[in-house]
Amino acid sequence: MSVIMLFIDGVGLGDEIPDNPWFTVPTPHLDRILDGHSLTKSAVGRPTESTLLIETDATLGVAGLPQSATGQATIFTGRNAPAAMGRHLSGLPFRRLREWVKRDNVYLQFERRGKKATFLNSYSEEYFNLPTTRRGWVSVSTAAIQSAREPLRMMEDLLSGRAVYHDLTRRTLVGRHPGISEIAPEEAAHHLLETAWDYDLAVHEFFLSDLAGHRQDTELISWVVTTYDRFLGELIRQRRKDDVVVLVSDHGNSEDFRVKTHTMNPVPTMIIGPPGRLDAIDTEGWDLTAIAPLLIQMAGG
Repeated sequence: MSVIMLFIDGVGLGDEIPDNPWFTVPTPHLDRILDGHSLTKSAVGRPTESTLLIETDATLGVAGLPQSATGQATIFTGRNAPAAMGRHLSGLPFRRLREWVKRDNVYLQFERRGKKATFLNSYSEEYFNLPTTRRGWVSVSTAAIQSAREPLRMMEDLLSGRAVYHDLTRRTLVGRHPGISEIAPEEAAHHLLETAWDYDLAVHEFFLSDLAGHRQDTELISWVVTTYDRFLGELIRQRRKDDVVVLVSDHGNSEDFRVKTHTMNPVPTMIIGPPGRLDAIDTEGWDLTAIAPLLIQMAGG
């Protein structure tokens, strides 16, 4: 069996209101997974025997709006990053937080247990030639995988179906790389699964949801919700019966189009897997520090 963590940036559990695209845009696959509910607060609980949706605290006991750098650092380490840094930190992590992530993260935790973990997103050579990247300004997810033995996935991995692009369908690559064609989100799901099955843990990051929320871009968020719903639906349909899929977010944003900022809403931890494995999850006091231990627990400790 494999554990698959889907990290989707900037998605909180909002209300069933006209300003929540995760409620207003049709999501037939999520609705099926959540027994007729959209990805909102009303779906929290055990909607089906094989699905558990947990309301997850992203504030972590620190004042202020939850932010990306410390939220993601908490997800990828299992440690309270805003408490360690003294505040919520946005954007890319500065050096102290990057080094904090690199010292101990879920990839290293799996390695110490003799298990294989990988990051499925692909990188391009142009990304590593950016002045900011050359100065060390990389995302939490990149800093984490750079600390591990597992190599980063590049464009050749993407084109051979051994990686998934951050936007799933490669639509943002087409303009810069004329030889690359857009694919359906269902095909991205197949590539993810076929690669993930070689590992105990496989992680994918999607961040256009956060971008759409900050821009209040209704066209982009409609594409995001529809595309991610199709991707997730196919992933769940094709997963092996013992596989566990864990969908998580770092902070709220795209679930409330009344504001451009992040929100104080809880975020989802949605777990799809064998009913017996879900029965063993203790949701008391659940926050972002619970994600890394959950992945280890689902992978058999």
